[in-house]
Amino acid sequence: MDDILIDRLVFDLPGLTTQHAGELSQLVGKGLAEKKLKTEGSIGSLTVDLNDQAASSRNLPRLAEEIVDSIVRQIG
Repeated sequence: MDDILIDRLVFDLPGLTTQHAGELSQLVGKGLAEKKLKTEGSIGSLTVDLNDQAASSRNLPRLAEEIVDSIVRQIG
């Protein structure tokens, strides 16, 4: 598996506390690490748009799963 380097991960989720943002980023990182991704070259930037239901969810594991799935789909 190729190494993936994420320079910056930004969450724009109203009402997300600093603690929850930290937990969410850990869950997303862990989720990506568990995926078998095949990448070649550099991918400039990705944007993950969640539907209103997912974005307003406070179920952090489910929210992280949605984010990881979107990133994986975009990477291919």
